[in-house]
Amino acid sequence: MTPDEIKTNVKNQATWERALPMLVYFAAQYFIVQPLLLAIMLVQFFAQLLFLRRLVHLYDFSVDLSNYSRNLWLFLTYTSDRKIFPYADWRESSRVDDQHTLPVHDNF
Repeated sequence: MTPDEIKTNVKNQATWERALPMLVYFAAQYFIVQPLLLAIMLVQFFAQLLFLRRLVHLYDFSVDLSNYSRNLWLFLTYTSDRKIFPYADWRESSRVDDQHTLPVHDNF
């Protein structure tokens, strides 16, 4: 790869347009999603401990949130180009759909 090609690649607008969503998604994952999942885990543990059952509505939300977390990581690791909440609808964002994953290309 020549220096001119590298300069052209660095100026690629699509790559830079992805930077802001990546920062938003990483911040959401680190500051919102992970703490929420930890809180849900603890609440469900104590519900099981005290009442011998899980809280169904919280369970449903945790499934959606776990799927959302998975989709965040797929986008952040360039496994998917699918934009998710807040750039898309929550229902769509919390759905697991492997058709949005990108094919693997061996560039090296």
